Amino acid sequence: MKKLNTWIKASAVALGMCCTVMGAQASLLTATDTTFGSFDSSSGTRTLALGAGLVTDVNILIDFAKCDDPSIGADGTACIGTGSSFNSEIVFRLTSPGGTTVNLVNAGTYSGSTPGTGRVSVGLDDEASTAVGGSLVTSGWFIPVSALSAFDGENALGNWTLFIQDTVTFDRLDYFRSTISVTAVPEPGSMALIGLGLLGLAAARKRKQA
Repeated sequence: MKKLNTWIKASAVALGMCCTVMGAQASLLTATDTTFGSFDSSSGTRTLALGAGLVTDVNILIDFAKCDDPSIGADGTACIGTGSSFNSEIVFRLTSPGGTTVNLVNAGTYSGSTPGTGRVSVGLDDEASTAVGGSLVTSGWFIPVSALSAFDGENALGNWTLFIQDTVTFDRLDYFRSTISVTAVPEPGSMALIGLGLLGLAAARKRKQA
């Protein structure tokens, strides 16, 4: 009975240690792409590589310009063209290494043909307070067209692909950079190994004390 009680106590200690380690192991994985590109009735992709971990949250920030003939000035922020931007032409999609695709901005998400605002940084986050879209393209954080939570539970390891498109000729979209941020936890197999290791450590300590 004494040995059984000792084992139960050791197991409880190991379980507590395991839960503490598991909680502390959540990490933020980030990757940034800075490959400039111009898209005019065309599309392209950019790759963002991340390490391993089960996804619990995904955010992405995209830095781009959309206005009338957006030839960027020397400061890298202002579009030279002064006409209408035709914001409805903007499309962004994100695909995980596992093949899941989330629509961030669809054609028509932004409406109208108001004058462009030059270079902006648009963040997509399920927890934002405002849905993406409207007649103006402004910097800030917005709820994407489709939920980024579709990636939850997938392994973050590998290449994430950002799809960029301008759907109509003229008034091109200029892409500057993007940053993906993924909150991830260890895979169950890794956590089980940690738990077993801690259980063995606790049992060994109890044997030594006995």
